[in-house]
Amino acid sequence: MSVKLSQEFKNKYQKLLGDRAEQLFAAMEGKSFDSFRLNPLKANYQNVAVDTSQPIEYSDIGFYGDIDGNSIDHLSGYLYSQEPSAMYVSELVDPQSNETVLDLCAAPGSKSTYLASKMGSQGLLVSNEINYKRAKVLSSNIERTGITNTVVTNNSPQDFEKPFAGFFDKILVDAPCSGEGMFRKDPESVKYWSQEYVEQCANRQKHILDSAYQLLKPGGTLVYSTCTFAPEENEQNIDYFLNKYPDVKLQDVKKYPGMEDGKPEWGNDNPELIKTLRMFPDRFKGEGHFMCKMVKTGEPEKLRVRTFNDGIKKADLILIEKFAKANLTSIPTDNLFKLNDFLYQAASFDARFKKLHILRNGLKLGEFKKNRLEPDIAMILAIQPSKLKATYELSDEQFKKYLHGEALMLQETPDFDNKWIGLTYHDKLFSWGRYSNRQIKNVYPKGLRR
Repeated sequence: MSVKLSQEFKNKYQKLLGDRAEQLFAAMEGKSFDSFRLNPLKANYQNVAVDTSQPIEYSDIGFYGDIDGNSIDHLSGYLYSQEPSAMYVSELVDPQSNETVLDLCAAPGSKSTYLASKMGSQGLLVSNEINYKRAKVLSSNIERTGITNTVVTNNSPQDFEKPFAGFFDKILVDAPCSGEGMFRKDPESVKYWSQEYVEQCANRQKHILDSAYQLLKPGGTLVYSTCTFAPEENEQNIDYFLNKYPDVKLQDVKKYPGMEDGKPEWGNDNPELIKTLRMFPDRFKGEGHFMCKMVKTGEPEKLRVRTFNDGIKKADLILIEKFAKANLTSIPTDNLFKLNDFLYQAASFDARFKKLHILRNGLKLGEFKKNRLEPDIAMILAIQPSKLKATYELSDEQFKKYLHGEALMLQETPDFDNKWIGLTYHDKLFSWGRYSNRQIKNVYPKGLRR
């Protein structure tokens, strides 16, 4: 589908870019670039059936190319499809394993899953999305990729301000925007564009940035990004932010071939804006993006730590131990908590999270049912194979049947001792199976079956 740019849009960028505008419009009519990432949180994460001959220069785990969303590599969380320009945002954040990090506008999860992979599932990552349906998609992507250090929240940025003032070492604001830079990947979105919509987005982004400032520790890093060309949403918003908060300073960022300096002339001639970064598809092998890195000066204050109760009773511990002895090589004991009838391995016990709407806190291990603990698929997607007492490799035919929701009858009699077993295909864990009497009962979630 070709991109049908409005005359209003063309007039705007002809005025801003001069003769170069026609090159941009031609690129927006051209081919977009597919790309994907590997997931270093997975065992043998480089063992994937995709072409990795076209690496992305600024990412150790990113590659140009397309992936099959129905493949075992994708279903088991070994691969994640992400647009190449967007990958650089998480590289700018550069989260460390001992930091508290907030992805404030996180759905569908591309940048959060990248951040978590760089953190090695250590430290604390809070992934927030204000829209509930999109937050559920975010949570499912966190689950598929086997991430354990993340709290997924469904709140407005303002909801964080009081409980989490000065809390985060690093914040990513990948702001909801007019999406001009993605028009060739989503030509339908062009029809929603107007200058009024651009200005609405810019106003909303200012409020999000104001919240981010309140949440960032002195000495902390704030990365701002959009997938639009609009100066109103980019240079002008950063100029506004720097003037409102003089203790915030723009940082120089490395610019790879095809990446360009931001344009001070589009942001009230603020010379600092040359430190921001733009990607235009006529010169960069990716979609249109703007991003920058800022630091809030000063020394962080020591915050008082308050924790919530884990809710686990002695009877629960007995069921946990019983399940672990039968099916795991060790018994999980760290950071366990119970919410309703579900068992989690918490990413955080900080009582501040009681103020928020939480969809996921760390790793969902399972559900307590009558006299037993029934494991959740999130556990199998996050666990290392060596932690399981039994795994079973499916054939092509068995894999298709299991994804369809069928039980599997085995010709042999394996030594599973009526256990929960980890099911693998092409050596990748993707589901539990409940073994009994030469049959693997199907426990693959109905929402994932195909």
